[in-house]
Amino acid sequence: MRTISIAAVGLVVSMLVASDATAQWNVARFDTSPNRVHTGFGLDPALVTTVGYSRVLSLVGHRLQLSGDVGIAAANLDTHDFRARVQVLTSIVRWRSLYLNGSVTSITRGTENSIYRGLNFGADFTANAGVYRRGWFAAGEFGFDKAVVTHLTHSDWYRQYFYPEARDGWYLDAGGTFHYGLVGGITIGRAEVCGRGGVLRTENFNGLMPSFYAGLGVGLGF
Repeated sequence: MRTISIAAVGLVVSMLVASDATAQWNVARFDTSPNRVHTGFGLDPALVTTVGYSRVLSLVGHRLQLSGDVGIAAANLDTHDFRARVQVLTSIVRWRSLYLNGSVTSITRGTENSIYRGLNFGADFTANAGVYRRGWFAAGEFGFDKAVVTHLTHSDWYRQYFYPEARDGWYLDAGGTFHYGLVGGITIGRAEVCGRGGVLRTENFNGLMPSFYAGLGVGLGF
């Protein structure tokens, strides 16, 4: 029955592994609006609605964006299925309008159902390269989302009808997910509209269901 628990850990991660459009903004505009609020909606692989806040900071003369957001499953707005993230995004190399960017994201996510309650802590590392101008940008991206540690609490119903000796506790290394695709956006006044989409694969490059991600985000700078 330990196999069932390990599978449950994987489900916790797959529920809210999303890194939707709200996490990517036009780095060429970092000097125009230091603050922005944003919201987004995406399939990655669950339907998730996200709201967040970002601020551009300067560190040793180099600009970076610090973001925080909270997302919940959009199907029924169930707060038991949630994700919270803190991200740092910055430009690594730039030549004219060509940028190579990188982001590091700390992720907390959880889900609850009739079988178990799960809480996962993980991290996402993503790089993208493309053309970034003040009014628009387009880039390709490649990233890896790693589930570092997950806690499972099995329900009384599950213990009564399926496995009385199910053990609660922490599980290390529940796997990871690669994501790669395209991202782009346009600027309309102080607002940015950003979209992204691509392919999802396990860390062994096996397929997932669904096998793709897609998201749309809107941000307002001030």
